[in-house]
Amino acid sequence: MVDRRKTSSVKWDMILKLHGEDVLPLWIADMDFESCPALVEALKKRAEHGIFGYTFKDEDYYKTIMDWYLKRYGVKIKREWIVDGPGVIPMLALLLNALTEPGDKVMIQPPVYPPFFRLIASNGRIIVENRLKKDGMYYTMDFEDLESKIDEKTKMLILCNPHNPVGRVWKKEELERLVEIVRKHNLVLVSDEIHGDIVYTGHKFVSILNFGYDKAIVLNSAGKTFNVPGLTNSYGIIKDEHLRNIYNVWLARFELTNVNIFGMEALKVAYSECERWVDELLQILEKNRNFAVDFIKKQMPLLDCTTPEGTFLLWIDCGKTKLENPQKFFLEKARVYLNDGSAFGDPLCVRLNFATSFEILSEALKRMKKAYDEQMEFLVLRSDSKEFEKCLKIREEVFVKEQGIDKSLEVDGKDQEALHYLLKHFSIPVATARSRKIEEDTYKIERVAVLKEYRKLGYGKTIMNKIEEYLMQKGAKKFVLNSQLWIAGFYERLGYEKVGEIFEEAGIPHVRMQKMV
Repeated sequence: MVDRRKTSSVKWDMILKLHGEDVLPLWIADMDFESCPALVEALKKRAEHGIFGYTFKDEDYYKTIMDWYLKRYGVKIKREWIVDGPGVIPMLALLLNALTEPGDKVMIQPPVYPPFFRLIASNGRIIVENRLKKDGMYYTMDFEDLESKIDEKTKMLILCNPHNPVGRVWKKEELERLVEIVRKHNLVLVSDEIHGDIVYTGHKFVSILNFGYDKAIVLNSAGKTFNVPGLTNSYGIIKDEHLRNIYNVWLARFELTNVNIFGMEALKVAYSECERWVDELLQILEKNRNFAVDFIKKQMPLLDCTTPEGTFLLWIDCGKTKLENPQKFFLEKARVYLNDGSAFGDPLCVRLNFATSFEILSEALKRMKKAYDEQMEFLVLRSDSKEFEKCLKIREEVFVKEQGIDKSLEVDGKDQEALHYLLKHFSIPVATARSRKIEEDTYKIERVAVLKEYRKLGYGKTIMNKIEEYLMQKGAKKFVLNSQLWIAGFYERLGYEKVGEIFEEAGIPHVRMQKMV
């Protein structure tokens, strides 16, 4: 991977200047990989010509786009459908002005690419949010909500496919339903398909052009796939002649018809000579994706993340941490710069760009884990401590409310003689336990409880390990406990063994267990 510092890189130089040279930037959606060698060589050759005068886009340029859509997406488009543009977002701004009026409503599907919000608002249109539905970290379109929010002022819907930031590659059935609704209400459907080539194993990109809707407009560019966003070249596909003519009038109105020589040349070579390179790139990205997702799920289980079907962007929900600003936390505590989810419409999330070297990605994730782990607090308490009330609250939630144990049995009069332990993460009490010394070097561990919403995240193991470590420093050589039978396997994995017969305590089957150290 090439060092991108001192190249006026927005991703690297701007962030390092603002926040320090030690920051790892995994934010804005460009890659840290060199572009396709054939593309680089073509640009060198063009530069060697030495003259960079006014240029037009020849028929080879348009044919290359037509061939790419047919070859990669199975969509046959006509030359006259293709329109030019200085970038996908500037093209979207032109379409908003060309096809809607101030005060019209434009629908988007948050959490979504931040410029969608900005463009609609700054051009005097009204944002209508059709928020995606979330099942765990799997997002789907809410068609019922979508249709309920359409009225006579609604003129356009902006689709992101593949979706940035949640990484969905919309299925044919989902897009069919979407087209059915927008057709019924005669909306312009603008589909941002700039990530359409970045799709992973088991998924297939389906262009909105497949559905025969004349008011569907595609915006695209070679920028993301071939890592050339700095060449500011894009194109649109508008089947409807009337809509196409209106767009072209606006393009000419702002004198945006000039051609970027290198942007044009890059697309022609990318789409004609770099298909194999794309396939090799996808293998690297998929490995990075799998590593990052696996790392977060196993090492930082309080964070929830998507498994992107497409894009090189990972959407991470930090809601369980109760952090007010997750992006600020990871910048200050981990020195990793991520995108702030609030710009996408969800302030509890961050977006991570994994299109970088494995070394940088793994180092960034290790830093994030260190910051994550440092928010863990293990407190040793007596019953007269103010924090002890938090232990009792956890015990009441687990034993009394959840398991139906009588409170008089749960609060058994032995709390004053015991040591109590409270585990907090991000200042949230998540687990508790107590211990009593029953012989010279033997301690009984009791009232081990993890709040229901924080189970299977490693907190039970963490508090047990910390209790044992603390008591061994006090001379413990043996631990005993009465385990509820259903969870005995958990303690066995921690090195405990069953001793004695099954017995009932508070109406629940238990077994005596011990561990020698």
